[in-house]
Amino acid sequence: MPNDETTVATAHEIVLTPGGELSTVRGVGAEVAGRLEGLLDIARRAGRLAGHHELSFYWRDDDNRVVFATVRSPGHESRTSLSWVDEAELPHGITQRELDVLTLLVGGLSNAQIATRLWTSVRTVSTHVERVLAKLEVATRAGAAAVAVEESLLVLPVPGGPEGFERLLIGRLSTPDPEPAPPLLGRRPPPPPRSGRRSVRRPILLGSAFPTTGQIADDGLEMVRASQLAIDEINARGGISGRPVKLVNVDLDIRSSVSVARAFDELAGLDVDAMVSGYLDDQRVAHEIAAEHQAPYLHAATLDSMVRVVEDNPGRYGNVFQICPSDTNYGPGFVNAMSFLRESGQLSPHSRSLAVVRGRWKLGDLGLEDAVARAERDGWRIDYLADDVVGDEAWREHGRRVAQFAPAAVLIGTYFEDEAAQFVRAFQADPAPTVLYALYAPSIPRFRIDLGPAAEGLLWATTTGTYSDDVARRFSQRYRDAWAVSPGRSHAGIAYDRVRILASAWARADSPRDFASVIESLRQGVHRGVNGAYSFANAGQSALSYPMATPDPSIGMAHLVFQIQDNRQRIVHPEPYTEARFRRPAWWPA
Repeated sequence: MPNDETTVATAHEIVLTPGGELSTVRGVGAEVAGRLEGLLDIARRAGRLAGHHELSFYWRDDDNRVVFATVRSPGHESRTSLSWVDEAELPHGITQRELDVLTLLVGGLSNAQIATRLWTSVRTVSTHVERVLAKLEVATRAGAAAVAVEESLLVLPVPGGPEGFERLLIGRLSTPDPEPAPPLLGRRPPPPPRSGRRSVRRPILLGSAFPTTGQIADDGLEMVRASQLAIDEINARGGISGRPVKLVNVDLDIRSSVSVARAFDELAGLDVDAMVSGYLDDQRVAHEIAAEHQAPYLHAATLDSMVRVVEDNPGRYGNVFQICPSDTNYGPGFVNAMSFLRESGQLSPHSRSLAVVRGRWKLGDLGLEDAVARAERDGWRIDYLADDVVGDEAWREHGRRVAQFAPAAVLIGTYFEDEAAQFVRAFQADPAPTVLYALYAPSIPRFRIDLGPAAEGLLWATTTGTYSDDVARRFSQRYRDAWAVSPGRSHAGIAYDRVRILASAWARADSPRDFASVIESLRQGVHRGVNGAYSFANAGQSALSYPMATPDPSIGMAHLVFQIQDNRQRIVHPEPYTEARFRRPAWWPA
């Protein structure tokens, strides 16, 4: 229950007449009262009951906003008072889904009965119960139920319907009013029997953990916008078997394990039908919560170490898919691109030396061992290697050092725009004829805005990038039409494709709530999206890299190398996706 300070500040109150009409409205407009119609129905039911009743409880509107409400009724034929606090915060760290479970514990339901009502697995319910007991610091289910009643940790209507709760006030207040009798002529058929499961008309909830504030908010907003674009297109065509898809995003700090855990716990608490995320510093946290939730989880962490986790333990992590190839392709891809440019006559390197400067990224692996072997095979040598670079000054220092060392090319091994920009500016203060080859960060449009002319001529690579074919161009135009800005060349396309991949799997499965069926559908076939071809038939359930992991571009995602030319992103490698030749960078001496 909210603390006393919050409860006292009850600015919202509605008084109903004995007939259930609005009599007094304080602190709320009529349009807001309309949004609370379901809450008003509960108050009207209380007013029709004999005897004095007072109950405090939580209630959710159609947008999953939580209010803490109190209904008071002196008895039948009396006025009923309904007061509430908006945007109520659940105490003890309880999530919304745990509140559902706790309410059902009050009715004495077993885990199997709760699972049926919430349309989830017994294993998931068991996890929720364990967490509820720990958060409430009680040892038994009965103890949790007692705390729920004492502290008003109840949600109405009763999740799954009032059946079995008829002797409890929460059940009587959750019982819908009987429909009026139909006319004698043209009688309607009797309604189908009620089910404890959620209505199939409930929207399919896609839970996303995308950062919309903080350091990489621009990237996160692209993910949200592209996901919403795909959802809007799906819903415009009738949704999935008539059911709309709804995006529920939880903001987070991707570099904080605590923030990641909070975001994924919240999504699990909402009992979403699938989880999605971009890249996270501690991907293990998300894997564990997603494994417990059991719904399909599609992430773009680009971590070979986490692909191995799925491969080694498919029983626990079989619902987890990496929708892009792994980071271990970045080092070999760097060598391959340099060799291609040299052998095709587009680059005449002044030396055989290559450099790598790598930032800090938990669980990351750029495949440098393979890169060193490929470099030796192709006549290069990697003889400048800086690892675990952290902080703006450290990146600037290595930019200056690489300029002095003057290798043929340098791999700027960070995914973050600000770190890459610090290196580039410091290097160009006194440049050498070196190819600057970044990872991913320039895919974000703000990178070119912030660097300005200094970005011109820069090469950058991504394990998954948006192609330049007609399919991708049409997507980019629809994105611009919807959001009045152009999408970046990586995560916007991933987010769009990911929703369409899930929609296809949902449509083929027996039900979006049949997680096993959806997961099996994801493993089958190849999906062609704006970022290439997605195939998850391998043991690690990760997209394949072309040409590193497969020579067949029809089942893989091209390891694209772009060059910024005239402030545009142009693909220079690999074939058959190239659209421009490598251009001599402006910072090279004449």
